[in-house]
Amino acid sequence: MNDSVIVSSVDPGSNTHELGNNLFLFDKPFVSNPGQIKDLINIAINNKSINTFTILLPSHINNLFWDFLKLSNFLYSLGLNVEVITPEGFTTSINDFVNKTKKNVGQSTKKYFQEPASLGKVLGRTPFGYLKNEHGDFGIVGHEGDIVQQIFSLYVNENYGLRKIASFLNSKNIKTRKGNTWNIASLRLILTNSIYMGTYKRYRFTKFSNHQPIIASSIFRKAQDILSSRTPLRKLPKKDFFLLSGLAKCGYCKNSYVGVQKHQYWKTQTSRLNKGSYKYYKCLSNLNNNICMTESRRADTFETEVVKRIILLLTTKDNIISTIFYNLFLNQFDVENIKIQLLKTKDTIDYQIDNTTLINTLVTADLYNQRSSKNFMPQIINSWKSGSLLTYIYRIFTEEWTELDPVLKKITIELCTKSINVYQNRLRIII
Repeated sequence: MNDSVIVSSVDPGSNTHELGNNLFLFDKPFVSNPGQIKDLINIAINNKSINTFTILLPSHINNLFWDFLKLSNFLYSLGLNVEVITPEGFTTSINDFVNKTKKNVGQSTKKYFQEPASLGKVLGRTPFGYLKNEHGDFGIVGHEGDIVQQIFSLYVNENYGLRKIASFLNSKNIKTRKGNTWNIASLRLILTNSIYMGTYKRYRFTKFSNHQPIIASSIFRKAQDILSSRTPLRKLPKKDFFLLSGLAKCGYCKNSYVGVQKHQYWKTQTSRLNKGSYKYYKCLSNLNNNICMTESRRADTFETEVVKRIILLLTTKDNIISTIFYNLFLNQFDVENIKIQLLKTKDTIDYQIDNTTLINTLVTADLYNQRSSKNFMPQIINSWKSGSLLTYIYRIFTEEWTELDPVLKKITIELCTKSINVYQNRLRIII
């Protein structure tokens, strides 16, 4: 006789024996519980005697509520029987959520954004150098305004490049508003933002002399001319795909390793012009700020080394299947897709829709992320059901790797690894 599992954020009490044999109780009923979600997925994939899950939705529409719906959809995609039970008052809660969401979507742009934008008021976060004053206008922050003026002066008058300006500011221990070091991206945002010469642009509204400028318009325009001259228009080369960008992390500063492509030209002794293209990985902190001294890694050898390490670990780790399915849960299902589907469902079905019908519609909806192949997840699930998942993954890395689509290569690495940490002379991969 097959067992069933009850999943709940509160103790169902006397109903436990009526609903099933096992109770999986979440100890934090209002927030996400990634550790318990992972444990529950392990139960689902490792205990073949369990084929039914009864999920009692939380009474409040909070982070755990969306986790439960996401989990229900995931378990259903594994071919398991999933029954979702709604609490008392659920109809009111879900209708209030839908109405509030629709109201915000329908009215927020006009009421909360367009009207203040037409008046040149602050909307959202203010750029470095300004803060919102008591009237909702842009007010200059003294010391930040001085830094902005210094950045423009170094760039326009002293002929400093962006890297040199970043190094200068960091050497003086001058920080951004968030307390971070300066880099090329943060400096470019300042040098190209017309807000600093008093021009306001939001929601199709443009207002000149909207507020007190930090930079004279002549200085700002000269900065744009310099930026244009240093980045001439040219045909952009086709970007190569880097398998490990964002997946590999620096073991020291914890920042991402990103792929970089560099082109070099040189003349031979016979005056013949040669061109070389180099691909490598570099710590983002080192690339932008020069504050991390970890070494660069040649792209082809680095990717090959990571794949070889994963192949070796596949034969020695017992928990690889759990890792694959938990990563699948994290990467394939998007809570925003569930919310969008909920709004669509309430639009097409009568307002007083039965709770069971509504939830079943969400549970059985196609909520896969579009970045993955439609056939990839069914292949993983089918190989798991037949007891050949490790063989299937091993074959991908060894026999099918060279012919595999680069996007699927990256997804496969992402599914099979918990972390890829890069150190000066070593590499640490956890699966």
